[in-house]
Amino acid sequence: MEFLKILFGRSRSFYLFLAILSIFNGLLNTGLLMFINKTITRTPLPFLPRYDWLLFLALVTVSLIVSKVFHTYMVSLTTDIRSDLQISILRKLKHANYQEFEKLGNEKVFTAMGDINMLSNLPEVFMNMMNALITVACCFVYLFLMSVTGAALIMLMMTGLLIFYLVRNRSVEKQLNLIRNMQNNFWKYLGDLLGGFRETKMRFTRNENIHTGFLEKNINESKALSIKASTRYLDNELTGNYSWYLTLGAIMFLLPRMFSLDQENVTAFLITILYLMGPVAVLITLVPTYTNVKIALQRLDEFNAKVKAHITQETTGAQTDDFGPFRSIRFEQVKFEYFDTREQRNFVLGPLSLEIKEHETVFIAGGNGSGKTTFAYLLTGLYRPSEGTIYLNNIPVTEDNRAVYRNRMSAIYTNGYLFGENYDGFDLNPEGERLAGLIALLKLNGILRMDDKHNMLDIHLSKGQQKRLALIYALLEENPFIMLDEWAAEQDPAFRHYFYEILLSNLKAEGKTIVAITHDDDFYHCCDRIIKFGYGKVLSDQRTDRTLSLQ
Repeated sequence: MEFLKILFGRSRSFYLFLAILSIFNGLLNTGLLMFINKTITRTPLPFLPRYDWLLFLALVTVSLIVSKVFHTYMVSLTTDIRSDLQISILRKLKHANYQEFEKLGNEKVFTAMGDINMLSNLPEVFMNMMNALITVACCFVYLFLMSVTGAALIMLMMTGLLIFYLVRNRSVEKQLNLIRNMQNNFWKYLGDLLGGFRETKMRFTRNENIHTGFLEKNINESKALSIKASTRYLDNELTGNYSWYLTLGAIMFLLPRMFSLDQENVTAFLITILYLMGPVAVLITLVPTYTNVKIALQRLDEFNAKVKAHITQETTGAQTDDFGPFRSIRFEQVKFEYFDTREQRNFVLGPLSLEIKEHETVFIAGGNGSGKTTFAYLLTGLYRPSEGTIYLNNIPVTEDNRAVYRNRMSAIYTNGYLFGENYDGFDLNPEGERLAGLIALLKLNGILRMDDKHNMLDIHLSKGQQKRLALIYALLEENPFIMLDEWAAEQDPAFRHYFYEILLSNLKAEGKTIVAITHDDDFYHCCDRIIKFGYGKVLSDQRTDRTLSLQ
């Protein structure tokens, strides 16, 4: 189990050192207990009776030092583990297949990050459990030395308490699993609300339903289950707390009469039981902790399985660019199949056999659901073909070079995302010649502002202006191939005319190969070629009058 390897992936000597510290600390605590008992019962120490106060101070000092060292190491360990687990998930996302990420959903990533906080504290919980077990064991040895029958009775009562906890915990575990499922749904509904806030406000029914019918309903149902689970834990805790009073009562009234314990032993028993309450409470709280850890591990394993990261195949650092200057992209009997959640095939694109050559401007047309966007994802390497082969410059695109293939392309998708940080490391100096030229080309002079805080161009623009800014970033990538998915849809009529009639020609003159998905049939004369899709097939692939006039 991968996450357990991270949790306990430190060297054996490291954990052995922590275990020795824990055992030593438990023995010191037991020594303090015996010292206190001897003092209360006025039993002199067998050695250094005149310096008992000095021995007591020495025990407290050493115990403090050991506890300080132990917990310092534990703070470092838990922080390291939390970071390692977070990096592990992020690396899986880094190398994950986009198709699998679509199925995964953002909410599962957020939940996985929450599970990490639970798991990162596991080593400290485990070591505290060892410390508590050692203290409990030493205390019972001490009790058995005083009275075998009395210690056996106390152990029997505590064993019954533990069984009571474990039996009741099974039903609570089921409720916690349901709560976790509801938490996944909550993140999904919240994502819909925030991502579609504009659309939500457009319709009263939608706005009412997403709040009351989904979000608030989820919160109320989760609240009811949480109250039920917490009440069960409260019942366990109250039973545990008040069972201590029964135990103390048995020591004070039952043991002296049944086993003829003298007052000195009764006092020692009482002090030992009072001393045991802390370590036993630690052990009891491990029951819900164990449940939460078990659920967190199950969820992280499910997350790990769903990501299906192909690390060795997707590692860009291990791939070299052997494609050479861009000449053409060719699809040879390429097919892609969509499957629903029950693995039933519900859409097929292809087989496609076509070629896009350098310096071409190609428009992709077709109705909704015709396969245009799926083709765009195949073209830009986000989707892997179910069958067939894609060639770049007659070199097949495989798992060994797919990341490089994607890196050779620039793409702006329909619902593109503008980042708030300069992750590409572009030179965004507004006085730079390249950036200034692109801003002028996209007619954003006097509109774009530099966000000095993030060293980024301000993204608080209209939708059409955001698309223009996205195109500036795409052109700064200096790739010879650009894919635009409904890019002109949000532009005003004047700029749309400028885009088709002038801007595309300027990009073509720069040596760009352009594939644009578009419904603007009034401007079909502005491309070299139109490929029309329908029902997952290429219905037509025609050269335009502009192409013919150039031949």
